[in-house]
Amino acid sequence: MITDTQLLSWKNQPYVWMLILIPMSAVIMGVVMITLAINSDSGLVVDDYYKKGKQINKVIARDRMAASMSLSANIEFNMDSKNIDVIFLTYNWQSNNEVITLGLYHATRPGMDQFLTLQKVDDYLFSARYTPLDPGRWKIQLATESWRLVGSLHRPGGNSLQLTAFLSE
Repeated sequence: MITDTQLLSWKNQPYVWMLILIPMSAVIMGVVMITLAINSDSGLVVDDYYKKGKQINKVIARDRMAASMSLSANIEFNMDSKNIDVIFLTYNWQSNNEVITLGLYHATRPGMDQFLTLQKVDDYLFSARYTPLDPGRWKIQLATESWRLVGSLHRPGGNSLQLTAFLSE
């Protein structure tokens, strides 16, 4: 038998629990969001965006240099040996002892980016070891101080990519 004190007790009222659970769920979700924000590496904002914006002329000059040299290269990702092979298809180009770098930039997670220095194997073949790429969209940049080639790759997907210099006006 239910007594009057049990009917009037706040523990037995569903509206009281609803009033408690709604703010409690907001607090729990707030803690979850703060934890995700602290633990994720999503530094999408550039500290000095004005300085980065002024450097666009250098980037355009490097693209023009690659186009004037008619540069083209195949990039092959070897999953077994974890090597990247870059094969230049342009026969009138010599490396001139320039350091060739390969940048692998994740579209949304800069903490996953990789910067590789390619080692010369022969006149048109360069190679480097890399960490396997996580799924997602990747921007690929093959560059020296004087030129650059860019392209994009979607993982999982193909294990090769062709980069060709072109000018966009």
